[in-house]
Formats: sequence, structure tokens, C-alpha cells
Amino acid sequence: MNNINLQKRFSGKFIVLDGPDGCGKSTQTELLAEWLRNQGVVSLSFRDPGGTAIGERIRAILLSPENGAMSTQTELLLYMAARSQLWSEKIRPCIEQGRCVVLDRWLSSSCAYQGFAGGFGIDRVVRIADDSLERVWPDVTIVLDVDLQTGSRRLSRELDRMEQKGDGYHERVREGFLQLAKDRDDIVVVDGGSDIETVHKKVVEEVERFF
Repeated sequence: MNNINLQKRFSGKFIVLDGPDGCGKSTQTELLAEWLRNQGVVSLSFRDPGGTAIGERIRAILLSPENGAMSTQTELLLYMAARSQLWSEKIRPCIEQGRCVVLDRWLSSSCAYQGFAGGFGIDRVVRIADDSLERVWPDVTIVLDVDLQTGSRRLSRELDRMEQKGDGYHERVREGFLQLAKDRDDIVVVDGGSDIETVHKKVVEEVERFF
């Protein structure tokens, strides 16, 4: 695919990389955005929650181990608030300008974490998203799938509040992502267990194929 064709195909597109903790999505988000820029595609990357001053404050609340009493419903609503701000302040203007946005997490995370693992229900999460967000689903979501052992081994730092939820919870998170991918044609699963460069090549292949 030549660069001019790539620029047209990816203009104004919204791409999400997601998956269980330790899957490598943050690294792959940056690598994909860099690859797009190298092909002449104007692209920016952000993280969810975060990417704005308000979103980063919400992120700190969500991830602080001091907030262990936080309920699943509160988690969900805080994530939606951060997304709403990120959309209006960053993502929408970029897309309207024809730029490609590559995002680290989006609604698929809440479906897997709060909806499936947290027991809130994926359908209920999506209904709240419909009422909270101008854009519920991106053009494509790439889920990086890793087993619990691989993901845990990669988290070589102090764990945040979400990461501290235990093995059973995180096994269900993985199941939630895989179930969501079965239900939606715009979600693609990539094996995230290989080395960084191998996973990056797979992500690029899937993104090119999808568009």
C-alpha cells in the first residue's frame, strides 16, 4: 500500500489498542502512531483515562491504592467522565482535522473490567456509554491478548489499584476482552505474548488489513 493511499485510508480514523494489564498496549500504541507518522499519516496518541488535565486527575483517583473502597459503579462513571473530556478536548478536534488518533484503552476496557470482571454487565456499560459519550466505538479496536502469567511478569513496578485486584479478577478481564471480540466485528485479537517488534508487526498487519 503506497503512502498516498495510506494517508487517505487513515485520515480521520480512530484506532484503539486495548487488553489486560501487562499486554503491552501502551508500547504498541506509541509504536503504531510512530509507524503511521513514518508513512506520512498525521497521527496523535493519547491514553484513557488521561490525555487532558481533568482526565489525568480522574486517572489519579481511579488508580490510587488509597481508594480501595471504590465501587464498580463509581469506577465506571469516572472512566466515562474522563473519556467524555478526552473526546471533546482532544479526540474530536483531531478527527475533524483529518488526523488519525491512536488511543491506549477506550470503552472496551470498561466492558472487560467493570462490565465482565466486575459483574456490572457489558450491556449496561454500553448503555451508559451511549448516554455519556458522543463516540462510543472507535473504527477498530486491537486487543492484545496475553495470559495472566505473562502479563504479571511484565508489571515490574508497584501495582496500581486496578492491578491489585487479584488473579481471579484479571482472568475474568481477559475472558471479557475475548468475549467482546467474539461479539463485535470491529474488534481484532492479536497475540501479545511475543517480543515487542513481533507484536508490532502483527498490529500493523491487522490495521492495514482492516482498513
